[in-house]
Amino acid sequence: MIGLLAAAMFAFAPGRLTSPGAGAVLERNGEVILTLSAANLAAGGSVDVASGQYHYHLVYTDGRIRFAEADCPDKICVRTGWISRPGQIAACVPGDLILKMTGPSDPDQTDEVDVIVR
Repeated sequence: MIGLLAAAMFAFAPGRLTSPGAGAVLERNGEVILTLSAANLAAGGSVDVASGQYHYHLVYTDGRIRFAEADCPDKICVRTGWISRPGQIAACVPGDLILKMTGPSDPDQTDEVDVIVR
């Protein structure tokens, strides 16, 4: 009984991936330059990427990823924040980078906001 309870608590624990198998890819000019599996995203870490004359620091943990630092002019990619669900993207136009979550979509999240424009 205790084992069953522990398994149920783990299955619904905060920080667990919202979509099993969700990974991330980073593309430059349409070419994949970095792929992170769901296990990578869950384990956490960081990576530095250069694109053109700009440099980026990406951080990932708990099944999500973000541009943590960038030296591009507008830093919209940094202000995008964390992405964690398949289909979400963060982009940097000056660096020609697109960071996107991949994997099966979660049908329970169809009512969430897709985009916010300021």
